[in-house]
Amino acid sequence: MTAVHLSGGGGGQQCSLPAPVPSLTAQLRAIGGFDQPYDASDRTAISTVAMQAASTVSPSLVGGVAAPPVAVASLLTSQPDALVIPLISASATRSAHIVGLVSFLRDCAGRAYYSAVQSTIQTAPTSFPSVDIGTAASRLGTASPQLVYRSNPFAPLWRNPMTGATISAGG
Repeated sequence: MTAVHLSGGGGGQQCSLPAPVPSLTAQLRAIGGFDQPYDASDRTAISTVAMQAASTVSPSLVGGVAAPPVAVASLLTSQPDALVIPLISASATRSAHIVGLVSFLRDCAGRAYYSAVQSTIQTAPTSFPSVDIGTAASRLGTASPQLVYRSNPFAPLWRNPMTGATISAGG
């Protein structure tokens, strides 16, 4: 798993974005509580919300265990930074693998708002992002690559902050 420093919203720029407005499924609206901000530094609360959202939206993700959140900065100042929570499953016949991802969008104060769930059961990656920071640093020629996204935090890129060059973080 890759650990990435959690920073403020809007790609590290001066932040003037409005708070993200969650787009909730009927099931999540019925349960309630997914339209509120969460303290992004409270890993227990974020993990609990991520597992509950995933199992509600995609019942095949029931039993997924939340891994540490991964910060993904936005490349665009018009959209918020994100936190992605990988959900890991281990079975007796397979090694641990990621079965789903849950994203939260961050406001200017760093609070996290539930955003989306994506199942990865078909591809079953072993880490998020799939390309580790060391490999990204080597390929991009920088000691400090940034994990960023253009339009979807589930499809991040590694970026060289000096040159702007990017590579897929998905493998």
